Parts: sequence; structure tokens; C-alpha cells
Amino acid sequence: MPPSGNPPPRRGQSPPSGNPPLNNDRPTTDDGENEPATEPVREQLAQRDRTKASDAGNEGLSGSASRRGPTENGLKHSTAMTAGVFGTVLVVLALLVIVLVSVSGKKSPTAAPGGDGLGMQPAPASVVNAITNLSSPAFAEAGSTITSSGPYTGSITALKPQSALTRDGKPLIVYMGSNFCPYCAATRWPLTVALTRFGSFKGLHITASGPAPEPYPDTPTLSFYGSTYTSPYITFLPTEQCTDIASSSTSTAVENCNGYKPLQSLSPTARKVFLEYDFPPYVSSTYEGGIPFVDFGNKFIEDGAFIGPSILAGLTHVQIARSLGNPVASPAQTILVAANFYTAAICKLTNNKPDSVCKMPVVKLAAKQLQP
Repeated sequence: MPPSGNPPPRRGQSPPSGNPPLNNDRPTTDDGENEPATEPVREQLAQRDRTKASDAGNEGLSGSASRRGPTENGLKHSTAMTAGVFGTVLVVLALLVIVLVSVSGKKSPTAAPGGDGLGMQPAPASVVNAITNLSSPAFAEAGSTITSSGPYTGSITALKPQSALTRDGKPLIVYMGSNFCPYCAATRWPLTVALTRFGSFKGLHITASGPAPEPYPDTPTLSFYGSTYTSPYITFLPTEQCTDIASSSTSTAVENCNGYKPLQSLSPTARKVFLEYDFPPYVSSTYEGGIPFVDFGNKFIEDGAFIGPSILAGLTHVQIARSLGNPVASPAQTILVAANFYTAAICKLTNNKPDSVCKMPVVKLAAKQLQP
């Protein structure tokens, strides 16, 4: 479904052209594929201005509909911030192009103390339980109404027939984001809620997006870093490329992470998906390569934030999780409505399984709005 109304703001650079990837400070292999880490790209000040303006008063399918951020060197993302870059030459060119990039040098005041040193700590049981134990009536009560806070269905595009993206014989959902990115921060709440309707997480963390002058500073959020997801219906491959912890290092990796410590690299699978679908013709050249970016089994892509970060301002992780018990109040309603749309997209991958989820009237209604 093409974006409607004002196009959501994004950032990005040109795709890599075959140069070898740079090494990151913390190479990781989320999906068992060994490869050097790639460098994430910093967000641009002009983009921040656009996203703030977009968030302030646009409604429905337009407006704050997806916000995006920079991505990797050669990999880009839309809506929030960061992804990696591939070639050394491209990295140099990218840095020259983004001289206006903002580098936030402050440590997020809400970064969880006593965590793993990367601005995260294990999600409290109360948060996990609130997300995973939601009843069907809660989703039905929340409904599928689109408001000025989201969900911004214009950020989800139905792909023309593509080769199915699978792993272990099941549809694969690929997510790319960064901990410091406020739009990724907002997106993770409904995405996590939706995914728990099809499977279960272990090792979820909590963190906060980057501090001012990042837009929507210190947005409380979950992080997929270090988590595992199991489901009889789908597989999930998340990458969090940067932390929300400032670094004094002058390495290219830190520079391209907006001044934050690098975290994860894209696997070959994630990189391939990113280069294929977060650039024209699937994404406008104006907004190519931003985050968050989600590929739903090559049937849908999300190229921007699905809900507005502003509805989470001033709340704690526990308060957001507890709010889910009142599905007609904010921020719960926006989160659950967005989760219904994510659920509808996932049901397209699973042949509407399980019935108890995919055949709910509210999910069917959301599915109709995701038609191309």
C-alpha cells in the first residue's frame, strides 16, 4: 500500500558498490552467519527538523506516518536512525555528504543502571508479562482506528510478488534499528506485542533512545539485542546497530553511530534485504535507507516509524506496559491498534494461522487496509 498524504521523512545515502565491509567495534552474528560488522550512518539535522514538524499535527495515514533515520554504510534505513555502510570509499563519501550530521555526545539519563554497560538491562518481569499476557478482548477493544499518534499505515508497503523470504521453512521477518533511535523506540512496542501473538521472546531488554538533542529524547523502549524468538509460524531476525551510550572514541564506527557505541552488524541476509527493499523503486530516493526498517517475508516492508514517539514521553517502561491493561486509553490504544496492523501483516505470511488470532474481526479489518 503506497504511503498516503505527506511522505514520511527519512534519511540515507547511496547503496554500497561491492567494497569490503568495515569492521565494527562489536561484531555480532544474529542469525549464525559469520561476517564482519558494518558501520552505521549518522542522522542528519535537517531530518530531525522535518520529523518534528511532521509529528506536530498531521493526522491519519499522512503526517508523522513513518519517521526514519540513517543506516549502515551502504545500508540505510528510514524513520529513525542508523544502519551500516559497506565500503571504505563509500564511508568516506558518506561522511563528506553528511557533514551536517549531528553527533550526540551525552549519555542517556534513562539508560538502565546496573545493566550490561551498553545502556540496557533485562526487561522486568512485570513488563514482559504485560506484553505477553494480553487477552483477545483487549485487542478487540482497542480496535483498528488510526489517530494522529498512529499507526501510520502509509509507512507499510505491500510488495508486488517477490520470492518468499524464509528461514527454517517458515516466513522470516527482518527488523533493523538502533537503540538511540526514537522512532525505533516507538516501533518496538507494538511490534513486540504483535510478535508475541505468534511466539515468545526470551532475553528482552529495556533501554531508552538517545538524549537531547535527539528528537523525542530518552524515549523508553525495549531492545531486541540479546533476545531470542521462537514460534511455530514465523522466524524473526532483529538487528540493533547502535547503542544509546555516548562514546569518546573517534573511530569511524562511533562517528557513524551518531557518537554512540556500535552494537551489532547486519548479517548477510539482513544486508541483502536492506539493499533490495530500502532503496528505489520500493522507497523514494529522498528517503532511501532509513530506520526502523522491517521486511515481512518479502510481502510487506515498513520503512518508517509506525507510531509517534511523543505518546511515550514522560512515561516509564513499567507505566507503558501497565497501560496495556486499559486498551482504550493512551498510549495503550495506539500501541494495540498498531499491533493489530502488524498482526494482519504477519497473518498474510502464515496463511491466517493461528485462527484464534488471524480470524479476529479487528485483525481482518486491519488486513483490508493493508491491501495494495
